[in-house]
Amino acid sequence: MRPARTTRPRRRSLLAAIGTGMSAVTAGCLGGNAAESAGDGGDGGDADADEQTFPEHPVDEPRDPPPGRRCDGPCGMEPAAYPEQNAQIAHTGGEGVFFDSVGCLTTYHYDPAFYYGPDSAVENVWVRDFGTKELVDGTTAFYVLDYDRERHEEVMAHNPKPFVDRADAVAYVDSYGDLTDDDIVGFDAFGAEQAHRYRDYPLPDDG
Repeated sequence: MRPARTTRPRRRSLLAAIGTGMSAVTAGCLGGNAAESAGDGGDGGDADADEQTFPEHPVDEPRDPPPGRRCDGPCGMEPAAYPEQNAQIAHTGGEGVFFDSVGCLTTYHYDPAFYYGPDSAVENVWVRDFGTKELVDGTTAFYVLDYDRERHEEVMAHNPKPFVDRADAVAYVDSYGDLTDDDIVGFDAFGAEQAHRYRDYPLPDDG
C-alpha cells in the first residue's frame, strides 16, 4: 500500500535529483525551470506537493504547455521542450496538467492522486499521433503497446504509440515481428500493469 498523500516526499524535488542520472539520448535532460513562480503553473521544485498550483486550461481544446513547467507525471522533465511528443490533460475544474510524453500521461491518468493532480476529475486528454506528431483526442486514439526501449529514440526511452486511425496502428505492428493486432488497445485499456511497465508505477506486490 502506498503512503498517504500528505506523507510522501516532495515528488518534483526528488525526481529532479534522480533525473540527473538518466541518459540524455533516451530520456532527455532535466532543464532549468524558467517558470520559477506559479504565475502560469511553473514549479521550481521546492514547493510541497500539496501546495503546487496548476495553469488554467480550457476543458474543450488543447493549449501550449507553459515554458519551464515540469512534467506533472513521474519524470520531472519539461513538456515544452518536446513539441513532437508532449501530451496534456484538462481537468473539469479548469486545471491543466502537462507531460513530456504519452507514457507519463497514461501513468498519471491511471492514478492522478498518486502524482498530486488536481482534485477535480479528468475532462479531456490530448496526445500526439505517432506518425503526424499532431495533437489528437487521446480518448479515441488507438495505442500500440510497444515496450521495446531500443526501437525508437524517445523521451523516457519508451511509450505507447498513439494513432488517430486504427489502420495506421495496424501498419505499425505489421512492421515488427514481435507485435500483433492484440497489442493495439483503446485508452480505457490502460491500467496498473501498463503504468508499471512504462513508468515503474508501484504495483501492490512491489512493497
